Amino acid sequence: MLYQVFRPFRLLHRYLVDKRYPQGAYIAERYRVIRKLGSGSYGTTYLCVDNIQQKTCTVKQLRRSRQGRKKYFRMFQQEYELLRELKHPSIPSASAFFHTDDGYFFVMDFVSGENLEQHIFDTKKQYYEKEALALTIDVAQVVDHLHSRRIYHGDIRIPNVMLAAGHASLIDFGLAKQFSGPKSSEEQSRLQQDLFDLGDILLYLLYTTFEKTTKKALPWTEELTLSPACKHVLEKLLGIQEPFSSVSETIDALKKAKEAAD
Repeated sequence: MLYQVFRPFRLLHRYLVDKRYPQGAYIAERYRVIRKLGSGSYGTTYLCVDNIQQKTCTVKQLRRSRQGRKKYFRMFQQEYELLRELKHPSIPSASAFFHTDDGYFFVMDFVSGENLEQHIFDTKKQYYEKEALALTIDVAQVVDHLHSRRIYHGDIRIPNVMLAAGHASLIDFGLAKQFSGPKSSEEQSRLQQDLFDLGDILLYLLYTTFEKTTKKALPWTEELTLSPACKHVLEKLLGIQEPFSSVSETIDALKKAKEAAD
């Protein structure tokens, strides 16, 4: 109740405090803004041109309305550090962290293409079982690289999957976390969340071929016609059956399901 009462004031505060960079504006007198890419819980990203290196890049800003809270600064800094250390062709790499009078920023590679959600919306693309499994494998292999370093993304969603030349990249590491030391229940929970998110992506892709013929809402197990192997993978990813223990085990099962669909 209190949340609903104070929410308009929080939104007004953000509007008044957060600085927006229009097209053509410069960030730190170096990065010329082409357009805003999006906003999240604590950051705003811009597609820019680095006037020194003469190349496009993404600049992420910690919103000024969030800078007074240590929690959001830690998350922002942690995202930069993870992206700086990760070296993978399907993950944007961070290259610089800086501060101006307008707040904190970091620079990362610009991932070309379009996010999977927009791609499906624009093209009306339908992913039949084999294609859906293939693309999910592509995403899972990126996640497997993360998990091999005990990094858990925490936000694997359709808008955070970018498509370019038929391959998937993973973006937005704002909720990602890396673990060290003995394995904890939190780490196990994050592993399972990433696996569940992979299942959610696979299910979303499979639903692109679905045509509703009745007003009655039915579970996906009744609405979709799937091979036994694909259904088995989905049930394990979504926790209906005993879940997979790792992403590598998931990838093996996805590949077997794809082979069965050939």
